[in-house]
Amino acid sequence: MQVFLSDSNLLIVKVIAVFSFCAAVVASIHVLLRRGDNRSAIGWLGLFWLGYPLIGCLIYLMVGVNLISRDKKAIGAAILSKTRRRRPKPAQTGIHSHRTLAIPPHMHTLKKMGDSILGNKLHSGDDIQLLSGGSEAYPAMLEAIESATHSIAMASYIFKDDIAGQFFADALERAQNRGVQVRVLIDAMGSSHGGRSVYRILTNRGLPVRRFMPTLGLPFLRFANLRNHRKLLIVDGHLGFTGGMNVDVAFWPEHRPAGMTPKTDAHFVVRGPVIADLMTAFEEDWGFTTGEKLDGEIWQVAPEDNGQMYARGIADGPDLSQRLTHSFILSALATAKHSIKIITPYFLPPSDIVSAIGVAVLRGVKIEILVPDPTNSMLVQWSSGDYLRKVKELGCTVWADTGEFNHAKLMVVDGCWSMVGSSNWDPRSLRLNFEFNLECHSEQLALKIEQYWNNRVEVAKLWNHHTPADRPRWMEIRDGIARLFTPLL
Repeated sequence: MQVFLSDSNLLIVKVIAVFSFCAAVVASIHVLLRRGDNRSAIGWLGLFWLGYPLIGCLIYLMVGVNLISRDKKAIGAAILSKTRRRRPKPAQTGIHSHRTLAIPPHMHTLKKMGDSILGNKLHSGDDIQLLSGGSEAYPAMLEAIESATHSIAMASYIFKDDIAGQFFADALERAQNRGVQVRVLIDAMGSSHGGRSVYRILTNRGLPVRRFMPTLGLPFLRFANLRNHRKLLIVDGHLGFTGGMNVDVAFWPEHRPAGMTPKTDAHFVVRGPVIADLMTAFEEDWGFTTGEKLDGEIWQVAPEDNGQMYARGIADGPDLSQRLTHSFILSALATAKHSIKIITPYFLPPSDIVSAIGVAVLRGVKIEILVPDPTNSMLVQWSSGDYLRKVKELGCTVWADTGEFNHAKLMVVDGCWSMVGSSNWDPRSLRLNFEFNLECHSEQLALKIEQYWNNRVEVAKLWNHHTPADRPRWMEIRDGIARLFTPLL
């Protein structure tokens, strides 16, 4: 090599080689300390040492880092100012001593599992109601904003600059002009998803809006793959909304432009002590992004304790060593006695969940899964077929929802327990994203969700996937390649 390179060029090559070696060593140590999955760890180590170390390390930096310690330092304005963030202390509102936990006996096991997973207690006195589609959700959310008297906290993965976004922007501006304290958080990646974000409009109107973990700049580059997928709205500390719905006019039939692909979703209006969990999740994300503490009476949670439900929030994310939503799904699958209904737009579950589904079916549990057909992502469409075929072979009934694209994320167990919120059944939601779900012990809510299920099944058909022998080889190769991207979908 020295024959063909000048001394200066040779020095550059040596420096790059040394830097690549050091980067590979550091990345390898990070993998060995943080990667619990041996197969994943071996794959990354092979990329570092058997391929191109520097390129492999850059790829790992972009998509392989899936754990962030939010207790140590903040992101956004806080990380740039070196401000130490604090983790808000969750409200200590357990089941009241004078109340008996009125749930079926076998659900006490699931309740105990939830206690161990989260380390807190169920809230009693909650009222959680299903809002079907934008026709029900958006007017209720806008009415709540218009009625606000002192505080509004809102987080959305996607907040589009369309008719729906304009309605929300106008309502938030009017609230601020009335003297209401407003805080809006939009994910930086989601804000540019599928069209313009309303971020600039809100900023120009003087509203306190921030983007969660901007994807540009060295402080944020290593966390670009970790997104805030939560949907939260808390008004005056006593009324909340959460679920799977972003701010997107495609969900609002009354205002959806002609020719736009229609979407539907399930959202929930929340009253009662569990509001504290919604507010804690927002306060943590806002402080993490800006360094601002939402202290004072204005931001205090003051829920009414007049409902009949038991619920708690599941604020999950890559800042935690344990995968909370993943653990709740496994617990529900292990506890179910009779039936499980699952609605998800993306079905790419990890192998242990697939195994748990198989064990539940062997115990006699009837499991039904409803997925959109087609989904809104070709890669997901190609890669999910193998997973659906597996669970169907295990004995599940799989339904293909052929109506408008259904973005809902719902799980009902034995007609008395539900998990609702923002998490899909895919690696991104279960491992990479910041998500918020509700665990609900309520036959009333479960019945409403099952009615929602029945309405969707009316426009669905039994899912049928051709066996490899029935399909062209190129399709199998295409789907196999798509499955390689499953951890990032």
